[in-house]
Amino acid sequence: MKMRLPGTKQSVSGGVPPPLFLEELKDRSRWFVFLRLIVPPGILIAAGIADLLGYRFHIPAILLIAGIIFAYNLVFLVWIRRMSPGQWQSPEGIAKFTYWQLGADYGALLLLIYFTGGAASPVLFFFIFHIILAAILLPRIYAYIFAIAVAAGVFLINLAKNLGWAPLHQVYYGAEPVLMPWQTPLFMPHLLFFTASLLITAFLATTIMRLFYLRVRELDAQRDNLAAYNERFTTLFSLVEAMGAFRQLDPVLEVATRELASVMGVRAISVKLLSEDGVWLVYRGNFGLPETFVQKKSVEVKKSPLNQRIIEGEAFVTGDVSRPEMFQFGEDLAAARIRSVLFVPMVVEQKTIGVLGAYCRIPGRFSRNDISFFRLAAGLVAIAIENSRSYEAIENFTAERSRFMLRVAHNLRAPLGAVLGMLELLREEHMGSLTAEQAEYLRRVDRRTRTMLDMINQLMTLATSRTALRQPEKTSLDVYWLAGRVERTFQSMAAERNIDFAVRASDGVPPVSGNADQIEQVLENLGSNAIKYTPEGGRVRILFSSPSANKIMITVTDTGIGIPENDLPQLFSEFFRAENAREKEELGTGLGLAIAREIVESHQGQITVESQEGSGTTFVVTLPAAADDKGNTHAGK
Repeated sequence: MKMRLPGTKQSVSGGVPPPLFLEELKDRSRWFVFLRLIVPPGILIAAGIADLLGYRFHIPAILLIAGIIFAYNLVFLVWIRRMSPGQWQSPEGIAKFTYWQLGADYGALLLLIYFTGGAASPVLFFFIFHIILAAILLPRIYAYIFAIAVAAGVFLINLAKNLGWAPLHQVYYGAEPVLMPWQTPLFMPHLLFFTASLLITAFLATTIMRLFYLRVRELDAQRDNLAAYNERFTTLFSLVEAMGAFRQLDPVLEVATRELASVMGVRAISVKLLSEDGVWLVYRGNFGLPETFVQKKSVEVKKSPLNQRIIEGEAFVTGDVSRPEMFQFGEDLAAARIRSVLFVPMVVEQKTIGVLGAYCRIPGRFSRNDISFFRLAAGLVAIAIENSRSYEAIENFTAERSRFMLRVAHNLRAPLGAVLGMLELLREEHMGSLTAEQAEYLRRVDRRTRTMLDMINQLMTLATSRTALRQPEKTSLDVYWLAGRVERTFQSMAAERNIDFAVRASDGVPPVSGNADQIEQVLENLGSNAIKYTPEGGRVRILFSSPSANKIMITVTDTGIGIPENDLPQLFSEFFRAENAREKEELGTGLGLAIAREIVESHQGQITVESQEGSGTTFVVTLPAAADDKGNTHAGK
């Protein structure tokens, strides 16, 4: 038997009922059983009240019927416990359960009517509730069938009484019988009006249920659409995150096309980028299309009316890819068994930079919702492409600047070296004796020349590090070995300036992951600055510690001149020197801290500074600990 949904013409075989609706049917059918638990006590209470008011009727039969209702309701309670979740999710299972309930109640109510006066029984109107319940829980036609069955049952009861087929069970008030409609000419009009009331109730209830079901079905469809949209937007968010993890254009396009093909459920995704002059569309990204299709293929815009329309802002969707006037490579698409395509422009700041395409083997695959979603995806991909292009442009500019700095520094270093050699000859009086004034001037020239040469060397270091620092060759460096090298490097320099200098390493500090030369360069910059800007009699401390199992902390603290608060934000900028540092030491390059920061950040570390003018400075360098052979981070002991 095909089970039809309540209030509709939709059969189960023609579609799955909405889960919300099935859940409601389950709740109502169970509620009906629990509601019936109060019926037997209600019958007993009503019988008792009627007796107190002076009415007389067949009380033993009424009590027996109450017991019967209680007994079969217990059966329904056991039935509920034994029904599996699959049966509750099936309209057939719910309908079968409801048929038995209505059938049992139908018999019980007819018995009550028989023993309480037939057509005049007050119990008669309880059938109204059952008709409403049938309209809720059963197909529409069953509400009418039940209404007609009720009218027929009441008619047969009264007919049996009139023909003497059944004993009369009158209701008495005191000693007088209560007048029954079946004993009067009002019987037929009474029955007709009762039947009409049942049918009207069935009509209204089923109509309301039909509208209710349609609304529930619409709500369920909206919920499904909302879930689909949520899944797509979640995927878009993941797509943005994935694209953001890459800066180069090719990896961005690879991730974008792959993820979009997955979320759209299509065979392929392509990205065609517009040339700077707007003449060509070149296949730059592809997922799912044959390589022979996109390899060395480009589209001349003026020869493709389709692409002209897309570039102007129109979305294009079709299920016929074989039209040569629309597709320059329609034969290739047909060979790949592509039946549906969707193209939208990729626009950034009102400028079209290319075309995003989706390809599917199912005819008529793309809907309005797909077009809207794909436009949104195209905007995000366009932004990612522009960001990648900007990053690549910055990288090219940085590389060119580094090459320029190297060329300039290299060309300057040789002449400055020659100048220093000549100055050395003059100062050693190989060219003749010097007066005291001449010797002083030569000392100043030598000092400034050496400062210039030092700046050029640091510029070359900075220029070469811009490339080397991106992927430094890292090894596991023993912290105690580093501490010993730093101590030996600065011991004599600190002693000459009468500075209390000490290097300490806490117990159990794990090895640091880094490039030995670069880490030493950071420590040399920080250590030399600390000693240089600490007055005689001051103190400098360098401490190696491990705040956690995967981090190494290097703290460089001095009691020197400190750094003005206004200068702190610019401290790591190239060529910047704090005002009080320039006053104490006129000459300097301003590149040491910039190089130190680049090295630390290239090691996935962090460098911070705390200082107060006149009260000393503390630099804190945090670096990752080295991992063991199994990839586990060393833990301190």
